[in-house]
Amino acid sequence: MNKKTVRLALVWAALVMILFAGCGNRAQGGSRAGGPINISVWHYFEHEAEALNKLADDFNKLHEAENVNITATFMARDELMNQYTIGAVSGQLPDIGMVDSPDHASYIALGVFEDITNELNAWGQLGEFYPGPLSSTMDANGRIYGLPNNSNCLALACNMDLLNAAGVAKPTTWAEFEAACAKLTNAADSRYGFAMSAISNEEGTFQFIPWLYAAGGSVAQLDSPGSIRAMEFLAGLIQKGYMSREVVNWGQGDAMNAFIAGKAAMVESGTWQIASDLPKIGGAFKVEYTLLPKDQKYASVIGGENFGVCAGTKYRDLCVEFLTYMETAENVAYWCEIAGKLPVRVDASKLRDFWTTDPYFAVFTDGMNYAVARGPHAEWPTISRALYTAGQTVLLGEKTPADTMKAAAATLAPIFEKAPIAQ
Repeated sequence: MNKKTVRLALVWAALVMILFAGCGNRAQGGSRAGGPINISVWHYFEHEAEALNKLADDFNKLHEAENVNITATFMARDELMNQYTIGAVSGQLPDIGMVDSPDHASYIALGVFEDITNELNAWGQLGEFYPGPLSSTMDANGRIYGLPNNSNCLALACNMDLLNAAGVAKPTTWAEFEAACAKLTNAADSRYGFAMSAISNEEGTFQFIPWLYAAGGSVAQLDSPGSIRAMEFLAGLIQKGYMSREVVNWGQGDAMNAFIAGKAAMVESGTWQIASDLPKIGGAFKVEYTLLPKDQKYASVIGGENFGVCAGTKYRDLCVEFLTYMETAENVAYWCEIAGKLPVRVDASKLRDFWTTDPYFAVFTDGMNYAVARGPHAEWPTISRALYTAGQTVLLGEKTPADTMKAAAATLAPIFEKAPIAQ
């Protein structure tokens, strides 16, 4: 049973519970002629909450004459997702809500968010957004239900002490990458050339996706030659001893820990690990990032959060105005710089030297040009499970890549026939 089915099954039981107290803002709000106009924003930001509050306060000041009061309320992520599920039936939703980018399509399908395509097209700034983050706000027909707020992606971290000692340059192609893995693997030191996360959850899917697209494959066509080639290539790294079979048990933090400990010369790494993990190295060796190597093309995958206007709000126009205010180039640059995240707009990345001159972030900023969204699709949990299960099957050597990927594609075919992934 997929996540969406479980959520729907729980809705009716959940409705007998006391609904979240903050929902009252909708009934109590006034109008532009009267006021106050109370607009609720639900989010699960912790460290970034202060910055979000500042944006809300600044917007309120711009509309002080109209007595607008946008209030941002923190909720734990799981609680927030449950409230969306309940609210889809009860109507007790915030005016604006935050959602993890791969989950946006699921909540669109549940009726949580409103189609604001026309307003955003009239805004005239959608062309400034990176395609990957923007696509995560869309349904299968390309209609838009919100705006991306921040992003992250994946790149290749290299232990330059090991690469330089082996006379290896940072790889740019799969051929160079495999040759580097061969030189950097040292069985006597229990050191592998490369580490990644191939665990049986969303983290595994997240790290598989760039390899699929780099080879010309895609999540929507797991049985394509490119998708099969990607799995053959990763399986080959294990078969040749260049990558540990333990990656099937490793989350992204575990793979990075192997890199930090000197047990992997290169690792597939995310933006957030610059602040959370690289300091642990403590100068033991020099780290440099580069784009994940290409086969047919460069590829990466996005993470990050979106905001959308929730169904039934009395203040649709003001909610859309607040979203576009949050996502101006200047506010995106302000927000993402203090939060250590990647801008979702191309022009915002040019407003601060941070993303183009920092030796780490500059690589990830470049990677955003090649980063795809997970989905978007209302059945993403089921799609993701098919991909990480296929990855585990192949890397454990249980079935051939071709048979495994064809079986996974057959499992997903009815889903894509009913609703293809928006392109």
